Amino acid sequence: LPRLLCLLLSLSPVMADSAAPDAAKGPSKKELNKLARKNKTTTPKEDNAKFNILFTKSASPELTRAVELYLGDSGSIKYLINKGADAHLPLLKSIVETDAWSISGDENIARYIVRTSTEPSAQALYANNDPIGASQVDQWLSVFDRAQCSTSVRDSLVTLINTHVADKTFLVGSALTLADLAIWTAFKKIAFVPAFDAVPHASRWFENIAASVPWSAIPVSFVAPVVPTKANATADSSADKKGAAASTSANKDEEEENGALGSCPPLEGAIEGQVCTRFPPEPSGYLHIGHAKAVLLNQYYAQRYKGRLLVRFDDTNPSKEKDEFQENIIKDLATLNVVADQVSHSSDHFKKCEELARLMIKEGNAYMDNTDQETMQAERMAKTESKHRNASVEENLKWFEALLLGTTEAQKYCLRAKIDMASLNGTMRDPVLYRFNETPHLRTGTKFKAYPTYDFACPIIDSIEGVTHALRTTEYNDRDEQYHWIQNALHLRPVHVHAFGKMNFIHTVLSKRKLTWFVEQGLVESWFDPRFPTIQGCVRRGMNVDALKNFIIGQGASRRVITMEWDKFWSENKKVLEEKSPRYMGVTAADKVELVLTNVADEVTAHLVQIHPQKPEIGNRVMRRSNKVLLDQEDAASYKVNEEITLLRWGNVTITHIETSADGKVVSMQGTHDPAATNFSKTKKATWIANVPDLVPCTVVEFDHLISKAKLTEEDKFQDFVNPVTRTESAALCDPCLRTVQAGEVIQLERKGFFRVDTPYGGSADKPAVLFLIPDGKGKKVAKK
Repeated sequence: LPRLLCLLLSLSPVMADSAAPDAAKGPSKKELNKLARKNKTTTPKEDNAKFNILFTKSASPELTRAVELYLGDSGSIKYLINKGADAHLPLLKSIVETDAWSISGDENIARYIVRTSTEPSAQALYANNDPIGASQVDQWLSVFDRAQCSTSVRDSLVTLINTHVADKTFLVGSALTLADLAIWTAFKKIAFVPAFDAVPHASRWFENIAASVPWSAIPVSFVAPVVPTKANATADSSADKKGAAASTSANKDEEEENGALGSCPPLEGAIEGQVCTRFPPEPSGYLHIGHAKAVLLNQYYAQRYKGRLLVRFDDTNPSKEKDEFQENIIKDLATLNVVADQVSHSSDHFKKCEELARLMIKEGNAYMDNTDQETMQAERMAKTESKHRNASVEENLKWFEALLLGTTEAQKYCLRAKIDMASLNGTMRDPVLYRFNETPHLRTGTKFKAYPTYDFACPIIDSIEGVTHALRTTEYNDRDEQYHWIQNALHLRPVHVHAFGKMNFIHTVLSKRKLTWFVEQGLVESWFDPRFPTIQGCVRRGMNVDALKNFIIGQGASRRVITMEWDKFWSENKKVLEEKSPRYMGVTAADKVELVLTNVADEVTAHLVQIHPQKPEIGNRVMRRSNKVLLDQEDAASYKVNEEITLLRWGNVTITHIETSADGKVVSMQGTHDPAATNFSKTKKATWIANVPDLVPCTVVEFDHLISKAKLTEEDKFQDFVNPVTRTESAALCDPCLRTVQAGEVIQLERKGFFRVDTPYGGSADKPAVLFLIPDGKGKKVAKK
């Protein structure tokens, strides 16, 4: 055992990150009970399960349950309490009786679930299969295994963790892994109670994991059905009914008291009518899908508590900011239907920031420093104090005033907070508060020569403007301590910080710096390119705003950092489009095939059909019919002579003749229309258009991901994974009704998909309508045409 503990303590961290001492508190007992009830009411149906797990209350697979819920795969496992005793429990078995294999042990079952899961987040639980990281995860799992049966290991566990996470947020690497879930579960089993005075690092780690994955605390025994046996069936059934009846009323009252909704947990200390949230975009780029989550969650909480939402432009860095960006952020907020109760700019408070900076200097909490950037960074890494750290108040005030004036000598200086250069939290090692910038400001011009940093201005302005809850992504966890320190040092009203996980997408970069590179290299049109993850890019691609809002609120405000597949969003988007998009038809212009109906008069007739087959209330449109209709080559090639097919919105046709070219392509076809036919269930369906002179020419555009690799690592250079072909075009001939559709409308070309009209028809063949294909969530690859 001592050798095992020493080995673990000596492991060099993989991508170790800074600790976050002020981690948010874990869930309350009421929240855990609510989560337990939620899981009880959604116990997977038996016919959906792939595996059975047999267990007892003394040997319950809580780690497996945590992993299953973390991966969002609840439903594949059926948990069955075994009334007898078995040394091999818990035991995983296939639900298929003929499968003889089994796996015993909670940690081994959890390993199996992670290794066989198709969820993108599964690899992260095993350190993305990094050899060193994965080995460290396995070593922590061996500690978890020993802790189940060894009192000595359990007694040493808290001390071990307290030492190991002294300068880390997670046990292995810089993200949550199976090791964190396992040891956290072990902590719960030994009834660990956070004690920041005795074991501060272990306590901070414990609460951080609790806040990140609160459902991992739910004992399996709360949610599992009981295997019926002759001995216990009657007694257990009676007891369960009584328990359920007694808890239903209490659970309902508790749920109303908690006020929790969906996966957005209550805000700490929130009082209805007094909550104020804020969204502080920097006008250095367009808003992207990640910003949408931030602003919509802020709006959600403001509305939930009948409070206020502030929008504040963080214009503290004039070097990056442009009027174009601010104007388009305003446009994006309007697109998202976000209406702020107050709009402000950080620059509104520059004078106040200067005043408070002087106060910090006078009270010995800040100093002026002209150390060059490279040396300053090295000193912070080495926890070495600057030679200017103990300069007098008078000296610091002199240089600060010179900095504000922008004198030549003072331009090399910056104002630094005097906090703790020995802190394990790097953000507390005397961060920069003010720096020189000669770039004219968008709003103030050349009035100011030095500007506060975002980290200095944000806690000040949040407090001044009345913000009660600052929602920040978990990447700011380490800065939360700095945020509170600044407010305390300046005697400002404290603000609650509510952390939520950042939302990433596969094959996508969200960094403004990287998106700017694509724009500058001419690889995209601009920030509103439909391949971009910006709000304008997504809307231009065909994103429905209501679908986006439902999708984001559905993801909730947990601390878990997730990497989503675009298919999941587009699938939700399609559900909204299905309800209201008008239906038309069209064929691919290349290799189109004419079908001549020999028993139909040689004339063009007009008929009214529903714009949406399932929505008569939407109205009708005119459909042309003729004895000559056009089909897609792909459809025509699948037909045989004497085969009966169905022309959608018209009727059945029997193919009587097929003419092909030397290369096997269909050139033309003949058939007869059967107006009396009623059998449409077993026939092939064909989209078609009458071959009339006024068909609308269209350019159909499909897009692919800009990044070819699903998930970039920190070591990857994103430029090496730029997809060479991301836009393909093809010509189509469509229903004459399309000449009236306008830019921005979404239509469906039946059996082809949904399209957003990017450019309406211009009235001639050289001015076709441009239609962007909207992804449908099925992950089809773009054809390289």
